[in-house]
Amino acid sequence: MGYTEQELLLLSNFAYIPACLSNKPLGDIINSYKTADGEFTPESVSAAAAGGGMSTEDVVTVFSRMDERIQENPEFGLLSASRRLEEADVRAICYTDPKDEDPVVVFRGTGGTKEAWSDNFDGAYYKDTRIQSVASDFVKYECGIYKDIVVTGHSKGGNMAQYVTVKNEEKIESCLSFDGQGFGDDFINENPMLIAKAAPKIKSISAYNDFVNILLTCIAGTCIYVNNAPSAKDAHSSVTLLTENTFDEEGYFTSIRGRGAVSALLDALTDRMCDTLEPLDLKEKETLGTIAGSTISGLLCTPPDRVLTDCAAPVLGAFAGEFIKKVTGKLYTPIAKEPLAANYAGINMNECTRAANLLSDQVMLMEGIMRSIDHVRRNLAYTTSSKICAEHKLNDTCENIMRIKEAIERLSDLTGMVMTMYERCETDAQALLHL
Repeated sequence: MGYTEQELLLLSNFAYIPACLSNKPLGDIINSYKTADGEFTPESVSAAAAGGGMSTEDVVTVFSRMDERIQENPEFGLLSASRRLEEADVRAICYTDPKDEDPVVVFRGTGGTKEAWSDNFDGAYYKDTRIQSVASDFVKYECGIYKDIVVTGHSKGGNMAQYVTVKNEEKIESCLSFDGQGFGDDFINENPMLIAKAAPKIKSISAYNDFVNILLTCIAGTCIYVNNAPSAKDAHSSVTLLTENTFDEEGYFTSIRGRGAVSALLDALTDRMCDTLEPLDLKEKETLGTIAGSTISGLLCTPPDRVLTDCAAPVLGAFAGEFIKKVTGKLYTPIAKEPLAANYAGINMNECTRAANLLSDQVMLMEGIMRSIDHVRRNLAYTTSSKICAEHKLNDTCENIMRIKEAIERLSDLTGMVMTMYERCETDAQALLHL
């Protein structure tokens, strides 16, 4: 059918919403969330579940725009998910028409997890990151029966779309990346011929003020910038990328503009930061990438009134610790024969106690599950052969639960030990301060 830029942006937004994983046609999915009056409201779409930082109002907007597009192009509403991948950090859906043709693979953005944001930074110094490799395998193996695939996605989804185009260029017809970041020198130096061949198929569309597409080096053959809401909060929003722009009758962006000054400045600062990190060894880069990933995911998930205490302070402490370690090499202080990072001495003991209690509750839950399974075993009423098979499966389940229970108990004990060490460290530190 051929996909327009507007339709691919709609699918990239839809990929953030768990309802996208349904195997029903798009039109049926959208219609199921309408009220009796044929409208979308926050209440009617709440079951679809918002994701990727979306509110229920954002879901209403996305569903309404998709419904409008389906009215204009009924074929768009007939698409359904023929292949899907749902992991903690990767979501990919392959949509096809009723004849199982015209495949389009949509990759979701990071979704706000620490691991996914850390993977974004891994791309600066790894040839291939874990998430990128998973995305490529999905296209290569799960979607192996298709050819002339269109790939798209927003943010990290756009980066994955570009990556799979480079790695599977012979299967890809075109790639449209929305606000997707670029690639590190190691990836570019490793794949110069593949990138040169894939680049003409890759188009990057980014908000003029976006702060993610600036990361690393762009490999797209075509790059354009479009409108977006001016606030920093919405600068990387896939929803405002949809609502703040206009499209022609064929579904292509008409609100094209120049790159924003702030985006250009951030790009320059990012290049300078990468130059600064270049001398660090791989372990140090991994550590800083983890801290950066934790920072961004923390900012996305922390209530505004707690950002300073729950996000900013721990991050500053972590960066300070890494700096001290690099400069002095004397970060660790031995306490109870265990190395303790001195910069982490000030922690929230109430939160640690709560975490330890939660772990203990999980142990009790596991014990309850095992008692329930034992009750089922004693009351089996099948034939002899079926009973033997069922008991074998139940025994395997009990053994797995026992291993999980023991692991949680060890983690709970370790959490208690760490809390004791930190409490002792804080007591000693307070005593020293009052000398």
